[in-house]
Amino acid sequence: MKSMQSNIISFFFLSILVVMSFIFAYITYTYYAELEKNAKGSLELILSDIKRAQLSKTLDEENLQNFLKELQGNRLGEFLTDLKLEIVDSVPSDKRDDIFVTTNLAKGKILYLSSSLTRLHQEVIHFTLRNLAFFAVVILIFGAVFIIFVKGQFKSLHCLVEFCNSYRNDHTLEPVCDGTYEVKSMRNAILSLIDTNDYLCDQRQELFKEAAHELKSPIAVLKARISLFEHDDTMDKKSFVLDSQEDIAHITSKLKELIFLKSIEWDMQLPREDVNMEDNCKMMQDAFEPILRKKSVMVDSNWKESFVIHTYKEAMQKVLQAVFENIFIHTKANSTILVEAKPNEIFIKNAIGGDDDIPLFSSYIGMKMIERLAPKLAYEYKTSSDEKYFYTQLIFHSMDVNGCAI
Repeated sequence: MKSMQSNIISFFFLSILVVMSFIFAYITYTYYAELEKNAKGSLELILSDIKRAQLSKTLDEENLQNFLKELQGNRLGEFLTDLKLEIVDSVPSDKRDDIFVTTNLAKGKILYLSSSLTRLHQEVIHFTLRNLAFFAVVILIFGAVFIIFVKGQFKSLHCLVEFCNSYRNDHTLEPVCDGTYEVKSMRNAILSLIDTNDYLCDQRQELFKEAAHELKSPIAVLKARISLFEHDDTMDKKSFVLDSQEDIAHITSKLKELIFLKSIEWDMQLPREDVNMEDNCKMMQDAFEPILRKKSVMVDSNWKESFVIHTYKEAMQKVLQAVFENIFIHTKANSTILVEAKPNEIFIKNAIGGDDDIPLFSSYIGMKMIERLAPKLAYEYKTSSDEKYFYTQLIFHSMDVNGCAI
């Protein structure tokens, strides 16, 4: 497979050859036409002088030689060879290779002067060969300069390619590939992708490590319970099933919490952007409308003023999803959820009810997990409750370039 560098060089030479061919052909044709015009002009000048001197009555070889001598020191006669001067009744039609001029004489006679084109053709051939050599030298010089220039421009790209090929075997390498703005941007993009890939690989390993650590105790308890049930015939089967279900639910909850946290961390690798909080809260309400309708729960939203924060959009949406799911799941049926908002703050009040029978993913994420994510996403999560109501307060902060709360 040809490289882009080879394709550019090949295209350059092909383009130069095509352009030079047209230019060369035009110059050669123009030069030939000019020589032919000059030769014909010379013949016309000779014929004009002959007619003016009225030499046609006593025309002989001596007279013709005298005119030729006059032309020898003049470039006009440089390409005139085999000159023939005749008085004819009509112009000969069998001399296609000659250049000729005529003038009318008395009694219907024609004075016919012709010259061979042999020397003119030889001059055009010599001119063509000289120009061909000149163009060849010019093409070689420009081609060499262009190849050196292209190789210099692609040197940094080759450096990046070598770095990418070598990085698989040695992750400590750093590319030192200076070049144009595009090359430097590509280098930075490659390094950014490498950093992201290394981070994801580390996070994958951390996920397995944390999963093994978090599930070690619950799985050990479940294995012990199964072993005890296997060897203890007096253990009640119904009690064993209920306890095992609780163990499995605990393990599932740990896994879901861990997956939720890791998904947030991965989302935080994306660029921060402006997030309209009113639109996102309404989106959550629309997403969980079936649950609200099933429980006959109404939402009374009072947005005094919409506000926008600069944060990780996907991560913040998952946190809002977890907060609203917890509220919707634990809200008393046939009640109203009050949502009040002002710039950078949302206050939610809901009637306390029993657990719903709909197992949503984020409903397993407890308040501790939401609080744990607060410093990373620059928000504050505060809760309180009384005998009837549960209160949730979210205070948001935008994030600066370094990811710090503003």
